[in-house]
Amino acid sequence: MKITAAVFHACVTSLDALPPEKLPVVALVGRSNVGKSSLINTLVGRREMAKTSSTPGKTLTINFYLINDQFFLVDLPGYGYSKASKVTRQRIQKMMDEFFDGFAKIKGVIQILDSRHPPSTLDQQMHNWMAERGFPLLAVLTKMDKLTQQQVPKMKRQLLSDLGETCGILFSSKSKQGREEILDSLDCLFKNGNFDRSDRQSGRGERPSGRGERPSGTQQGDGRLRQRRRGAGSQGGRPGRQSAERQPSAKPSNDRTQPQTQTQTQAQTQAQTQAQTQAQT
Repeated sequence: MKITAAVFHACVTSLDALPPEKLPVVALVGRSNVGKSSLINTLVGRREMAKTSSTPGKTLTINFYLINDQFFLVDLPGYGYSKASKVTRQRIQKMMDEFFDGFAKIKGVIQILDSRHPPSTLDQQMHNWMAERGFPLLAVLTKMDKLTQQQVPKMKRQLLSDLGETCGILFSSKSKQGREEILDSLDCLFKNGNFDRSDRQSGRGERPSGRGERPSGTQQGDGRLRQRRRGAGSQGGRPGRQSAERQPSAKPSNDRTQPQTQTQTQAQTQAQTQAQTQAQT
């Protein structure tokens, strides 16, 4: 995917203010100060489109960025900021619930994690929560430039293992490493319904995992429907076959009727002959 146009579209604080659901959405989730805004700026090639801050927990709104006039990248409030007040945490939780429960055109979710640290309990809970809702998930491991070459593979294995994932993308906003891989994964998402780039390369199509807008479950549902229709057709055809089977049984009765008629005719002829003989006598 090549991003040729990107604009800040809307900043909302409640479900009532969400933009009309005309375009699909790719949501970005992650802990506070994990680098969501930097990721957006790197993807679109603009430094200040998404405002960055060194202060964790500053983003308390849902920010929509229109990409190529085709879909929205949505920056959701960061979770897990320990110094946030109870009211703020409840507000963020409500916004997240309203967004994922009320916005129908969520195409996929990019979960952003700090590659320097193992996934927190909240990270794992968020990952499982998204997977249970059936969204295609892509793990992006940020700030990898802060790791040594020896640490990179080790931390990647640990992060993905803890999340139960088999693939993820290492990313650095400074070196832009991982940018093209993420764009390629987005391209695959809109073509195949999931982030798995190997599907596009091998031509396998969508994974039968039931994630995203559920194309596999729909396909399975259509298959079950087709099976029901075929079953109904076969059941509906049975009466026809039964009636066809009963038709031959009617022929013997006609055959039996014919011999009886011939016998009666012969008897009548014999009776007439006898009557004529007696009359002549």
